Amino acid sequence: MAKCSDPFALRAETGQFDFKQTRRLANMKTPLVSTGIAEVKPGRIDWRVVKPVDVRLTITPGRITQSVQGGKAQAVGPASADPFLRSSGLFEILTGDYDALRRYYVISGGQRAPGAPWKLALKPKDAGLGRFLSTIEIAGCNRAEAVNINQANGDTIAIEMSAVRRN
Repeated sequence: MAKCSDPFALRAETGQFDFKQTRRLANMKTPLVSTGIAEVKPGRIDWRVVKPVDVRLTITPGRITQSVQGGKAQAVGPASADPFLRSSGLFEILTGDYDALRRYYVISGGQRAPGAPWKLALKPKDAGLGRFLSTIEIAGCNRAEAVNINQANGDTIAIEMSAVRRN
């Protein structure tokens, strides 16, 4: 078995990976499942949901845009109903810049032993973000493999990510 890296020593891998996102709404029995492809480039992530509907997000450290079903890309910003997308450190989560996440979150967890898989728990520092987001859990070995987002209203989002394919 390969030795796992310290999550705080990881650096973003460039290339593509597949993802499966399962959203469970507190008031619905059936989860909403979407699948897609993400591409990590220096300073940018292109996140494309391909099923059940075509949604494209472009994520940079300072901006997120979204296009639905081939429509015009629109900024996701202060007017957005989703505070997680606005001010969560989403770029840092997806690129593995966990040290930078310390500006948004109190981070606990890590490796149980050197070379072992790791798990981090992130709790928002900002009370405004905390009204919407309870915790984020990130687990992996040499990269993030799973992200679980627990929202304050009881909704959850689980994202499973495949290994990165080099371009």
